[in-house]
Amino acid sequence: MKGALGLTIAAGLGIVGAICNWLYLQQLAAEQDTVSLIAVKPGVQLNVGDSFEESDLEPVPIPRDRAGNLVERAPLWSALSAVQGYSANRVFHGGEILLNDDLEAPAVRNLAETLQDDEVARWVPIDTRGVVAEQINPGDMVSFDVSGSGPTPAGAIGATAPAAGGGTRIIGPFRVLALGSRREPANIAQSARPRSGSAPNTIAIVVKLQNGEYEPRAAKLFAALRSIGTQGVGVQLHSTRIKETTRGS
Repeated sequence: MKGALGLTIAAGLGIVGAICNWLYLQQLAAEQDTVSLIAVKPGVQLNVGDSFEESDLEPVPIPRDRAGNLVERAPLWSALSAVQGYSANRVFHGGEILLNDDLEAPAVRNLAETLQDDEVARWVPIDTRGVVAEQINPGDMVSFDVSGSGPTPAGAIGATAPAAGGGTRIIGPFRVLALGSRREPANIAQSARPRSGSAPNTIAIVVKLQNGEYEPRAAKLFAALRSIGTQGVGVQLHSTRIKETTRGS
């Protein structure tokens, strides 16, 4: 009698153990049946040239059977380390999922697609004798050294006092879109095509529109450029940290 009771208890414990093991496997299977993609955090905006950093991104888990071909078209969160350091080739808003195409060089994108509704691109002639364009990349912040354009108007944004007799002005900063035809970092451009030997003589910048008019710093810059004709201007390269204070401006 005792033996039968023992066998019954043992069988019962075995069933309980099997059920617990099955529940664990079910939970584990459910966890493994999702994939996490990489998305921009809500409230974050990344402009062209901004680096993808973990602090701006978050994982978005979705059921694998609902992912479709996204698994082939989008990098997974597990591959975040391979994504970090890449520069945004367009403007990203919070909630957007990164795709493999978003890691392509900016040169493959239409320039107009990188602009917001209240932004335009303008080209500024630069003095190739005093500017090493290879050390400037799309997404960098630059100001322009405009000489011979007369005294600096009061309240000019980012402007220094005019030098004695020279009328030197520093106007900016502006975000760089392209250097000549180059719209990717110099190292990517050199690996993609041989160096042509000719330095770019223009820089494309992003200019904000306010009620259909150029933002004040841009209006001052273009007025100064008109006063000096076709003369190229100098360029000042700002720290990358300035992106945080001017992002979206």
